[in-house]
Amino acid sequence: MSSWDDLEALPARMADLAQQADEIVRHARAWVCRRDGFEPSPVCVLRPLAAAMDPLEAAFAELGRRFEDQWRDLTDGLRRAAADLAATDVATARDLGGLIPRSAP
Repeated sequence: MSSWDDLEALPARMADLAQQADEIVRHARAWVCRRDGFEPSPVCVLRPLAAAMDPLEAAFAELGRRFEDQWRDLTDGLRRAAADLAATDVATARDLGGLIPRSAP
């Protein structure tokens, strides 16, 4: 966003960011938190790390839920602020309409 004039584009941009965050969390849960990479054989030195993948996956799931909740609160607040700004602009234009000289045609 380069100015308040871009405020109409903000919801779409924020939706894009929310989608990116969701993709990151889904990728982490599906690929980063996999047990099978640590369990190729019973003698694998990294095998004990497999047990850590379940709590890690749960942590990513919780992170995703918290982000969604906080992002929703943020976007709702921004929508309300944008509506308030628009209402203020309309009221100001109405109140000052008689004070601002009209330009010549």
